Amino acid sequence: TEIREKFESLLLEYGQHTESMELHLAYADFLTFDLEQPEVAIQHLDAILPKATSQFSKGLYQMKIADILVFSDQFNQALIMYTQIQYDLKNSELAQEARFKVARTSYFKGDFQWAQNQLKVLKSSTSQLIANDALELSLKIGNNIDKDSLNEGLKIYARAELLGFQQKYRQAIDTLAYVLEQFKGQQIEDDALFTQAVYYEYLANYSSAEVNLLNLLDFHPESLLYDDSIFKLGILYRDHLADPEKAKLMFERIIFEFPSSIYLVDARAAFRKLRGDDI
Repeated sequence: TEIREKFESLLLEYGQHTESMELHLAYADFLTFDLEQPEVAIQHLDAILPKATSQFSKGLYQMKIADILVFSDQFNQALIMYTQIQYDLKNSELAQEARFKVARTSYFKGDFQWAQNQLKVLKSSTSQLIANDALELSLKIGNNIDKDSLNEGLKIYARAELLGFQQKYRQAIDTLAYVLEQFKGQQIEDDALFTQAVYYEYLANYSSAEVNLLNLLDFHPESLLYDDSIFKLGILYRDHLADPEKAKLMFERIIFEFPSSIYLVDARAAFRKLRGDDI
């Protein structure tokens, strides 16, 4: 209640300023994810949209509305809005982000082939962050599509990720538990273990996150998430489980076993700091 009152006070004082866009977007996020009032958030943004001072700021408001529609499981309406942003802001980074969100929303819906079609274009995106996100999602889909095309495990896993996007972490964890039970030993098991560990972290259940990550290391040595799991364990041991020696061991493994890992620089710095080096 206090946060909402503070937002409303700030909006009353500054909401009409041209540079107040971030305030409006933050308020919409608060209404959606914290108060679970997505309809109120969309009404607020719809009222602001005509006052956008540029096509770019209009696109940002539309992007937020589309994200909220995804939160509300209104996938088709969200897809229309993301596509409109692509059309209005062709070749911009915002248009590329909208295309990625088209792919992600299609993935949430279980339309994996259409998602892959969008991701193929984005893997050569000028934005490295978008290109990396596109590659990660493309690999996840490609590695887990069943030959019989039913893709039941991937559909349930995608639903769990949607619940995670909606910040319904307990439900997401339960859904992933079902995936781990029903599809044990299948390709999707390592993804489910890792993602469930992430959601356990969000709920501050660090010991369960540790168990998941150790299981991934023990039973999926060929997983693409292997170095991610080692690095995440290092962070867990250092920041939440009060075991700096284990943390140091994990960071050392990244340095010596995965010299091409994206975590190498951070792991090296973390290892040296734990060792007591002057940095």
